[in-house]
Amino acid sequence: MDALTNILKAMRLSGGIYFRCELSGPWGMDIPQTPVAEFHVVTRGTCWMDVVGEALPVCLNAGDLVLFPHGHAHLLLDSLSAKAVSPEDIIGEQSIEHYGPVVYGKGDNQANILCGYFEFDRDEKSLLLQALPAFIHIKGTDATEFSWLQTTINFISHEIRNTQLGTAAVVNRLVEVLFTQIIRAYIAQTQTPIGVLSAMADAKLGLALNAMHQHPEYAWSIESLAHRAGMSRTAFAQRFHALVGQTPINYLTQWRMQNAKKLLETSNVTMQAVAEQSGYQSEAAFSKAFKKYMGINPGACRRKKSSVATDPGFS
Repeated sequence: MDALTNILKAMRLSGGIYFRCELSGPWGMDIPQTPVAEFHVVTRGTCWMDVVGEALPVCLNAGDLVLFPHGHAHLLLDSLSAKAVSPEDIIGEQSIEHYGPVVYGKGDNQANILCGYFEFDRDEKSLLLQALPAFIHIKGTDATEFSWLQTTINFISHEIRNTQLGTAAVVNRLVEVLFTQIIRAYIAQTQTPIGVLSAMADAKLGLALNAMHQHPEYAWSIESLAHRAGMSRTAFAQRFHALVGQTPINYLTQWRMQNAKKLLETSNVTMQAVAEQSGYQSEAAFSKAFKKYMGINPGACRRKKSSVATDPGFS
């Protein structure tokens, strides 16, 4: 598997749709900071998006999608002079059990918006999320370049308008696909992606990155990774640090610890096996590295997983 696939698996990505709304001016929605990543797709009309302190207001047109990877607070407005109220005030007494529609206002200039979310393992120090900006704006006018993204949005829209048996399962899986396609589109449209995204987009570094993600158990060195990238040791180390912001070995250690955490929380393999699959021959050396990175020892991480699994109140 490639690096992006491995990172997404480690993040334990899930997602869904809150509701679709049909908003007529004047209207404004004040969306607070959330612990999940939220997204909106304008399926009809136009509106304004304002992220306080991050950028100038952005006009969103039909077909546009905006993602807030870190759950930043933001405003959606029919005009820059509109008064914004909470989503709860917009919804009122309307049911969103079947994705709406939530209807608000009786004026002109209707905007239809699909509102959803992506959720990740909140304890995960995600290599991907660290590389993402406050918001990502994918324009509908780029539909030709990102045709599969638009196709996925169309599938989601059709499914929530025609609910039937299994709709929630279909929608949730499509939303997960949508996240991957948003990241692909962001990499493609960004001239200077940062962090791990820049390495993914680099023809040579991407080879070394994939190797680390596919085989974290290997005894990788700067020399062997540089060989995978087809570069000299010095050129590889310098370019990796310049693009990713850390040394290749530090990055490898970070990935190994994230992979180990997933193994501890989702499997019953022995601690020695987890150590070996994380590139450590000694359980003691692995435990020391894990404690340094995660802040707890591996045994505590496994006990935490066990307590959640046996908690009768957990759902």
